[in-house]
Amino acid sequence: MSNTMTLKTDKALSKCPNPSSLTPYQGEWTWREASHLLRRTLFGPTYEQISVSISEGMEKTINTLFEPQAAPDLPINYYFANDPEVPIGETWVGKKFTPGIQGLATSRNNSLLAWIMNQVLEKKVSILEKMILFWHNHLVISDIGSAELKYQYILLVRKYALGDFKQFVKDMTINPAMLLYLNGNENTAKAPNENYGRELMELFTIGKGPLVGDGDYTNYTEQDVVEFSRALSGWVVRQGKAVFKSIRHDKGIKQLSHRFDNKSLGNLEADEYKKVVDIIFDQEETSKFICRQLYIWFANYEITEDVETNVIVPMAKILRDNNFAIEPAVKALLQSEHFYNDCVIGSIIKSPIDFSTTLLKAGEFPVPKDDIILQYKYSISIVRRILRKQEQNYFDIPSVAGWPAYYQEPVYYKIWLSSVTLPLRNSLVTALVKGNTKLGKKSLTMDLLKIVSKFDSPEDPNKLLRSMTDLFLAYSLTDEQYEFLKTQVLLPGLPDYEWTVEYSDYANDPNNESKSKPILNRLQEVMLVLLNLAEFQMM
Repeated sequence: MSNTMTLKTDKALSKCPNPSSLTPYQGEWTWREASHLLRRTLFGPTYEQISVSISEGMEKTINTLFEPQAAPDLPINYYFANDPEVPIGETWVGKKFTPGIQGLATSRNNSLLAWIMNQVLEKKVSILEKMILFWHNHLVISDIGSAELKYQYILLVRKYALGDFKQFVKDMTINPAMLLYLNGNENTAKAPNENYGRELMELFTIGKGPLVGDGDYTNYTEQDVVEFSRALSGWVVRQGKAVFKSIRHDKGIKQLSHRFDNKSLGNLEADEYKKVVDIIFDQEETSKFICRQLYIWFANYEITEDVETNVIVPMAKILRDNNFAIEPAVKALLQSEHFYNDCVIGSIIKSPIDFSTTLLKAGEFPVPKDDIILQYKYSISIVRRILRKQEQNYFDIPSVAGWPAYYQEPVYYKIWLSSVTLPLRNSLVTALVKGNTKLGKKSLTMDLLKIVSKFDSPEDPNKLLRSMTDLFLAYSLTDEQYEFLKTQVLLPGLPDYEWTVEYSDYANDPNNESKSKPILNRLQEVMLVLLNLAEFQMM
């Protein structure tokens, strides 16, 4: 059985005989559909979550995914004893930051990253965390040193993750972290800075479109970049807050191009940025642009002419009809016949976060819930040991365009796999399956005995292997692959009944290590093969 990284299929939509549309899905609701929906909307869905979805059906599952979530507790100082303002165990949010204390900035930033991972690792059926990462990749900030500013930014993202996209962009335009990241705080009448004005259109809202003339793109012109940037001038960051300084604002008339119907903006002082956003959102292309980004995130990177006509255009209309509320448009995609097309299922290469959380959450790693300090240490260890090394970490995005896997043609998601990251993934699988990594003195290991105990008929080797692949892979293996797993890995040279007898003996006496250890060893060998298959990289 090959262990090589040849992906099973390149599921290009252009090769699909029936790419389908946004029409609601009316087919069967089986493990195939339920697991696909939850893999795309959760980080690492568990066996129980998928099973519950099958019993409840698509409509109820989607409604559960979009239920409002309570605000999490504030992030805390979980280890740094030298913080003069914040004892260990208390929050640093809103507290004074004392410059010159070595390690203080690092401790608060580590706390914030651990706090975010705490939410990601919670076993909730909610799309919220996936949407937060989507927006963090779309409305990017990076290279911001202040944990307080990053926290305020992520709160804004949480607030609007499924809400009013237009108001979200308005609020983000004067968010202190964004003002610093894209130099909005340096944009004045005398010294205009076009960084944010350009990215606001090119990356955040409407997109450039093909170049059709000198300085003239399909959706805006260089003149519009200049004029919108003038309208956005005057904002500064003072003591962690956005402040409008009228003296720094360009009060002249801003004349837009034919791309915006030759509209002009008069001086609106502190409210002028709102008018800029309104004008951009008046363009129908803005709704299409963000729907394409959502489609790439949740469905497939290839947007064919058929997809544009039958998925993107109706999604964009739903968005406009709902005053730019994101939730109805995303719901329509997730419950569409197109979303459950064979060419969509299993077409995305897992991001580092998806790859890692699949191992950790579907793998039943125990999060130390009863000890908040240990929980933070657990989460930050994942950030340090896994996400940073695999090149996907919050607040560490390589450019304002986001992670290249979501925009870099023609490879898109394939960027996640390289000669650097693939060995890291393989070694992570080995470490977590075998328990070769520790948190303090405690070994972290995949709880395979717990996982298989939830399967139907784990004593049957054929059903056991099907259940294992159903949980961890986006599509079934070939009969030859299943036969290899059984005859060469689980039961090398032995008949099926040997597993049935041994597993039944263990199940009747699970605390007897002489019975549990051989079962665990065989399961670990199966998982090492299964999780190193190319198919495990897909979702």
